[in-house]
Amino acid sequence: MSGEPFKVLCSYAYFRTPAFAELLEEVHAGPALVFGDSGAHSARTLGITLTLDGYAAWCHEHDHRLTLYANLDVIGAPEATWRNQQALQARGLTPIPVFHTGEPWHYLERYLDDGHTYIALGKLLGNPLADLLPWLERAFTLAQGRAVFHGFGMTTWDVLRRLPFYSVDSSTWNQGLRFGVAKLFDQHTGTWSRFLLRDKPAVLRHLDLIRSYRLDPRTLANRAAFTAAQDQVAAAMAESYRRAETWLRHRHGLVDLPPGPRNPVTRHGAPGLPGLHLYLASSARAPLQHALAGARAPLEAAR
Repeated sequence: MSGEPFKVLCSYAYFRTPAFAELLEEVHAGPALVFGDSGAHSARTLGITLTLDGYAAWCHEHDHRLTLYANLDVIGAPEATWRNQQALQARGLTPIPVFHTGEPWHYLERYLDDGHTYIALGKLLGNPLADLLPWLERAFTLAQGRAVFHGFGMTTWDVLRRLPFYSVDSSTWNQGLRFGVAKLFDQHTGTWSRFLLRDKPAVLRHLDLIRSYRLDPRTLANRAAFTAAQDQVAAAMAESYRRAETWLRHRHGLVDLPPGPRNPVTRHGAPGLPGLHLYLASSARAPLQHALAGARAPLEAAR
């Protein structure tokens, strides 16, 4: 996939079973970056109870396979989120802290003063763009020269074109598999094209774009053809976000990860690769496996 590592975000809320170790082995069969998230927001939505001890054990167990992992955040309770950050650090972990929209700004300043150079911004979705942009701009101003940001679920194109995030994640990349929607990025125009199955006029308008992703246009003719080509479709969706990542890097330039005593990426001495990094989030194993299989098939065939 464009010579970049396969970048995936997996949440403890969805991947708490021993099968996660098997998925990590599959992902790391080639170059990969894996972002571990608590999935606290999803857990609250689904009625799942997550414990700090359980999450800490999960981070320790998979530490050697996780590029980084986030704090167990508590939306609407910044002090509890801060306490969880301290508790995980006391257990020998180095989680990336999380600061949410609507929380007092002094909590972001506290993380900065505590030496955190990479901070996640949460509760971004659902906010009107007119409210979100000024909030994000203030966060970037406060952290300028001191820290970079991860945007949870932040793939709003108007925002990404405007602000130089170090990393973001998206779960919408696999909508193609779930809903029969093809969403492809055109790096020549910096725009997205979206079309549904059986939309022949749209397919004909975007033939060159579709073929640039090694997709046979006939794959989009009906559900049966689409289902039969799940690996190729998933790989195309994943590659689309990788091309968008490259486009944004050219737009903003490379975003360097500042050094610091609490760097969640370099905790083992690993280099903090320049951003932007766009992680593919998934609550299930199958879409990731389809994307991996589709992306690696041309490489295997070339050997």
